[in-house]
Amino acid sequence: MNAKNLIGGFIVGAALGAAAGLLLAPASGDKTRRKIAKGSMKVKKNVVDYVEGSIDSLRSQINTRIDQVTGRAKDAVNYAADRADQAAGRAKEAVNYTAERVESAAAKARNHG
Repeated sequence: MNAKNLIGGFIVGAALGAAAGLLLAPASGDKTRRKIAKGSMKVKKNVVDYVEGSIDSLRSQINTRIDQVTGRAKDAVNYAADRADQAAGRAKEAVNYTAERVESAAAKARNHG
């Protein structure tokens, strides 16, 4: 059982216990209703705080995951760009080498022609 379920169960259990205690305790109807209303407000606040905390935690986890994925995507793009630059450099070298060979062959043909 994770901590969130445990806390949520505790809040619900406390609310039910408080309501049962108020209903079973000897007091006037008006006083009992006020106690129930006050207890209900406390339970509501606890539940709202718990839900807001859970939302904040989830939001933080999602933002962390987005940052991780974004970082990995940037790394992949940078790697691909580096590889493309390397390939372009090799292609340029091959073209220059071929051009030099063609020029050399043409010069030899002119000299022997």
